[in-house]
Amino acid sequence: MLLRRGRLTVSELVRYLNASPVLASGQRTLQRSGCASKSSSKAFPLRVVQQALIVLIQHHCVLHSKPSVDALSGEEFFEINQEEVLYRLRFGTYLSLAHAWGGDDAQAIVRILLYHGQMRVADLLNALTCSNETQAPDANRIARLRALLVGMLQESVVRPSTPVQHVSPLDRQLTLEMSLRKSQKGVPTAKSLREVKAKVESIINEEDYRDWEGTSTGDDDGLRLGLVRKLPIDRNRDKRQKRRSNTDVSESCDDVDIDSDVWLRVHYDFFHVRMRNDIIVRAVSSRYNSMTSEIMHYMLETDRPSTVPCEKDERSRPISVSALAHRIPKDIRIQRGFDKRSIMAQYDTKRSATPSTSELLAEYVAVLTCNDNISSSVYSARFLAPCGSGTVSGATTGTRVASTFTVEYVNIIKQLQLDMVRDVVVDRFGSMAGRIFSILVEKGKLEEKHISKIGLISMGETRDICSRLFAASILSLQEVPKSNERNPQRTFFLWYVDVVQCKSWLQDQLYRTLIQLSRRRLYEQSQKTSLLRKSERTDVREDANSLLTDWERNELASLHAVEEAITVAEARVVRDTFLLQHFCR
Repeated sequence: MLLRRGRLTVSELVRYLNASPVLASGQRTLQRSGCASKSSSKAFPLRVVQQALIVLIQHHCVLHSKPSVDALSGEEFFEINQEEVLYRLRFGTYLSLAHAWGGDDAQAIVRILLYHGQMRVADLLNALTCSNETQAPDANRIARLRALLVGMLQESVVRPSTPVQHVSPLDRQLTLEMSLRKSQKGVPTAKSLREVKAKVESIINEEDYRDWEGTSTGDDDGLRLGLVRKLPIDRNRDKRQKRRSNTDVSESCDDVDIDSDVWLRVHYDFFHVRMRNDIIVRAVSSRYNSMTSEIMHYMLETDRPSTVPCEKDERSRPISVSALAHRIPKDIRIQRGFDKRSIMAQYDTKRSATPSTSELLAEYVAVLTCNDNISSSVYSARFLAPCGSGTVSGATTGTRVASTFTVEYVNIIKQLQLDMVRDVVVDRFGSMAGRIFSILVEKGKLEEKHISKIGLISMGETRDICSRLFAASILSLQEVPKSNERNPQRTFFLWYVDVVQCKSWLQDQLYRTLIQLSRRRLYEQSQKTSLLRKSERTDVREDANSLLTDWERNELASLHAVEEAITVAEARVVRDTFLLQHFCR
C-alpha cells in the first residue's frame, strides 16, 4: 500500500487497507455494503497495522518523520525505503563475504542482525551464546565475541543504529532548508539558495559523520559510537596507550570494549565495496590475465574504505608503488603476468640480475594506466590514473611510470555498465546493432549516413537497425530543423544513445528475469510437492537411503540440480542488477 500510494499516516493506511475491494465486471459483489465494511474493518485493525509498521521500521524498510508543516498537528508519515528492500536480494552474498572476512562467528553475527534488523549488543550476545536456557553462557566465548564485535565495528562491518537513520533524508534536507531560509531576510536570490543547499549538505554530512564517530563533540577519546575504553589498571600505561591510539586505532584494540547498550545493524556498504572490488578484479582478469587481476586485488585492498558510501567514490586514495610492494607476498611470482623475453631484455648482460618487485609493479601500473596510449579516449577507459609528479622506472627499458596512482572507480563502473548494455544489444539484435551502439556511444549524435559510413553498413540495414533499437528504447532521436517551419525534408534527424535510459531499460529487463527465475523455482517445486514433503520428515532426514526408493532419490537429486542452476542464475542477475542500480549516476 505504501508503494502504491506513497507516504501515508497511520489513519490513512488503515483506511486504505480496510477499503472494500473493487471487483471486476461480471463478478458477484459482496452481499451487503454493511457486511463488507464490518468484515474489512476486522481484516486490518489499527493494532495490527501499528505492529507491522514497527517491524518494518526495525528492519529499516520504512522511514517515518514529522514534516515541519505538520509538526503542530502531531501526524507522523511513513514511506517505504526502496533501497533497503532491494538489499534483501543480496543477503546471501553478504553472509558469504562475512564468512570470508571473519569466519563462522562473523557470519553468525551478520545472520542474526539481518534476521532482526537491529539488536542491542547484550541481546545479540545472549542469542549467540545461550542456546539452552538452563545452560550457563561460556565466558570465554562471550569475551571472544565481544572482541570480534569491536573489530567489526572498527572495520565498518557493522554500524551503530541511531534514530536519525529512520528519518527520511528528503525530510531532513527540507527541514534544514526551511529553517535556514527563515533566518534570512528579504527575497532569496539564486546565490543565497545555492549557499543554503551547500550549508544543508555540510550539516547532513556532519550529522552522518557523528553517527560513526560519536555524538559528544568534547570527547577526545577518538572512539566510534558504541565503543568504550576498559577501566585502566595503570594510569601511566593508559596515557601512553591513549597517545598511541591517536595515530593508530589498531594499537588500542586491547583497551577497547563494546558498549552492551548500543544498537547495531549491518553496514551494507562494507559488503558493497567488496562486491565492487570483485567485479573490478573480474573485469581486469577478462581483459588482461589472472596475475594482473591479482595485482589489482592488492591495489584495491590498499585503498582503505571510508564511512562515505561507495557509490560516491570517484577514485581511490593515492597509492604508491613502494607501499604496494610491501603488501605483495613474497611467495607470489608476479613476473608471470608478462612475457619473459620483454622483461629480461635489459638483463641479458647480467644473467644473475632480475627485476625487482617495485619495477614489476611499475610495469603493471603502466599497463593499467595505458601508458603507451596517447589518444584522448584513454582517459575514460583506463583502470588507473597517475597521481603526482614523481616517477619510477619499470622493468622494461625506457619505461617511466608515475610512482603514485589512483584507481578510477567512476570510469571502470561506467565502462562495465556500457559493456553490459552492449552485450545485451548484441545478443538480442545482432552484431551490427552492437557496432552501431558502440559508434554512437563514442561519437555522440550522428545521422544515418554518417553511421553507415563509419560502421561500413548499408543505409537500408542502418535504418532498419536504428528503428528497432529506437522501438526498444535503446536509441533516441533528436530533431534539428534548419528553419522555423520544421519541415521534415529540411530537418536533421540525429541518432544518439541516452545512457540513463539504456541503464533503466536493462535494469527493468533484469528484474523481469528475476521474476521469471522465481516463478520457475516455484513451478519445479510444485511438480514434486509430495516428494518434498516426504524428504523434509525427520525420520527421512535421518535415514534417507532406506526410506526413499531409487526413483525418489533420483527425482530429488534432479530437483536439487535444477534449483542449484536457478540459484546460480539468480546470483549472476543480482550481481548485474547491483552494478546497474547501485552505481547509477
